[in-house]
Amino acid sequence: MHKTFLNLFFLFFCSILVAQKDTIIIKKLMDDAYTFEKKQPEKALQLYKKVHLLSLKANYNDGAFKSLLYSGFVYNDIGKYDSAKYYFDKTIDYCKKSKNLIGEAKGYANLANTYQFKGEYPAAINNYIKSIKIFEKTKDSAIISQSYQNLSAVYTQFINRKLEFFYLKKAEQFMPKANKVQLALLYGDIGLGFIRYNDFAESFSYFKKAETIAVKENNNELWFYVTRNFGEYYRIKKEYKKAIPYYEKAFKLADFAVDIIRKNDLMYIVSGLYFKDGNYSKALELANQSLALSRKIGASEFEYKTLKRLSEIHNKLNQPQKAYDFLEKSYVLKDTFFSQNHLKETTLLQTKFETEKKDKSIAEQQVKLKKQELDLIKSQKEKQLYFIASLGLILVSLGIWYFFKQRQKLKNQEIETLKQNQEIAKLEALIDGEEKERRRIAQELHDGLNGDLSAIKYRLSTLEESGLSAIDTENLNKVIDMIDESCAQVRSISHNLMPSSILEYGLIESIREYCIKIKSSDNFKIDFQIFGSYIALSKKNETVIYRIIQELVTNILKHSKATEAMIQFNYRKDELFITVEDNGIGFDKNAVSKGIGHQNIQTRIDFLNANLDVNTSADGTSYTISIDLNKVK
Repeated sequence: MHKTFLNLFFLFFCSILVAQKDTIIIKKLMDDAYTFEKKQPEKALQLYKKVHLLSLKANYNDGAFKSLLYSGFVYNDIGKYDSAKYYFDKTIDYCKKSKNLIGEAKGYANLANTYQFKGEYPAAINNYIKSIKIFEKTKDSAIISQSYQNLSAVYTQFINRKLEFFYLKKAEQFMPKANKVQLALLYGDIGLGFIRYNDFAESFSYFKKAETIAVKENNNELWFYVTRNFGEYYRIKKEYKKAIPYYEKAFKLADFAVDIIRKNDLMYIVSGLYFKDGNYSKALELANQSLALSRKIGASEFEYKTLKRLSEIHNKLNQPQKAYDFLEKSYVLKDTFFSQNHLKETTLLQTKFETEKKDKSIAEQQVKLKKQELDLIKSQKEKQLYFIASLGLILVSLGIWYFFKQRQKLKNQEIETLKQNQEIAKLEALIDGEEKERRRIAQELHDGLNGDLSAIKYRLSTLEESGLSAIDTENLNKVIDMIDESCAQVRSISHNLMPSSILEYGLIESIREYCIKIKSSDNFKIDFQIFGSYIALSKKNETVIYRIIQELVTNILKHSKATEAMIQFNYRKDELFITVEDNGIGFDKNAVSKGIGHQNIQTRIDFLNANLDVNTSADGTSYTISIDLNKVK
C-alpha cells in the first residue's frame, strides 16, 4: 500500500515537471514569434500556430488564448482584416469555453478595431460595447480607459462631438496616471477632438502635455503620434509649410511605430498637404501609393477618399477626363459603402447601451426600495385607484386631442399641396404666356418687318434702271446694304426669341449653335462641354433650360466685362448639373437680387423644381444648376 502511494506520488511529480518544461518551451516560442511580427509576419504566424497546438496539448490556457489573439494582431498589421476577424472570433470562442473573461473582452475589443479599420462602424461599436461590459466587471481601469478611447474614435467618423467627447472624458476618468505613454496618447486624442471643432488653443495645450511626456519616455510609437498631431494642428490651420515637416518626421517613424492602416492614412494626408502647397507631382505620387495600398488591404474608406483626391489632382493638371473618371469611381464606392444606415444603426446601438445601463441602475435602486414599497402598498391602494382613473381620463383626453391635431395637420398638408399646385400652375401659365408672346413677336418680325424691309429693298433695286448719277447710285447701294444688315438682325432677333433648332434638333444642338453665333459676332470666347449620356426632356422643359442659359450669358456679355465663358452639362444617373462660368469682375448678389433678369431666371428655376447656386468674386462668377430629371421628364 505504501509502495503504491509512493509510485503515484512519483508519477504526479514527473507530470508536473513535464508540464513546467512544456510551459517554458511555449513561452520561449511566444517570445520568438513576437520579435518576428514586424519584419517577418509570416514567420511569426507559423510560430503562433505551433504555440497554439502545444498549448492545447499541454492544457496551457494562457498560451492557447494568446496565440490566437496575437495571430489576429499580425493579420491586422499586414492589412488582412478577414483573417484577423477569424482569429479574434476564435479567441472569443476559446475564452468563453475556458471562462477567461479578460481574454474574451480583449477578443471583442480587437474585433472592434478590425471592423473600424474596414470602415464597418456599427459592428465596431457593437463589439466595443461588449468588451466594455466585461472590462467593467474586472475593474481593470487601464483597459476600460483604452476601450472608451477606441469607442470615441468611431464617433469622429460621424462628426458627433457630444458622444466623441463623452467617451474621451470617460477614458480620462479611468486612465491610471502611472501609465504615462497611454496617458500621452489619450491627451493627443483629446487635442485632436478640440482641433476638429477649431478650438486651437485648447488643442495645442493637450499636444504640449503629450510632448512633455514623450520627451521623458522616449517611445517611438508615442513620438509618431506627437509629431503627427502637431502636423495635423498646422494642417487644420492651413499653415501647410509648417505642417509638412512634422508629417515627414511621422512618416519616417511609421514603419516601426504603427500598423499599415495608419500608414495608409498618413500617406493620404501628406498627399493632401503637397496638393494644398501646389506640389502636384508629389501629391499624385503619394495618392497613387495610397490607392494601391487601400485596395490591397481592403480599406474602402481610404479608397473612396483617395479616388476623390486623384480627381482633384488631375483637375489641377488640366486632365479633365481622368479627373471625371476618378470622381465617378469615388461616387460608385460611396454609394456602395457609406449609406445612411450606418448612422441609424449606430444611434440604435448607442441608445440600447445607455438604456441597459440606466435599467441596471434602476433595478438596483428598486431592490433597495422593495421592502418599503410593500409596506406602503396596502395604504395606497385607494389612492392608486383614483390615480389610475385620473390617468385614464387624461390619456383619453390626450388621445382625442391628438386625433384632432393629426386631422388638422392632414388638412393643413392638403392646403399646402393645393397652394404648391396652384403656384406651379401659375408658373407654367406665366412661362407659356411668355413663350407665346415670344413666338408672336418673332413671327411678326419675320413675316411683317422682315417682309417690309424686303419689299423696300426690291423697290429701291428698281431705281438703278432709272439712270441715276454715280453718287446717287453709290448711296442707293449703301442703303440696300444697310437694309440687308437690318434683315439679318431681324432674323437673328427672331431666332433668339424662338429658336427652331430646339424643336428640330433638341437642347444640346441649340446651345451649341447659340455659342457658335456668339463667337462669330463678338470678341468673346465661349466654350460648351457635355459629360455623360444626353437624356431628352420635353420640349417645354428644354426651352425653359435654354432660356435660363440665354439669360445668364446675356448678363455675362452686358455686365461682367469677361473675355471668356464656359457652359458645361454633366449628366449623372437621374440628375443634370449645368455650370455657367466666366472670368469677369463678379457682382454684388444683394444689388441684383431684385432685378428683372434675376427674377426671370429664378422663376424658371422654380418651374423646374431645380436649385441654383451662385459663387461670385473679383475673379469671376460661377452658376451651378442642379435638376432632378425624374421631376422634369
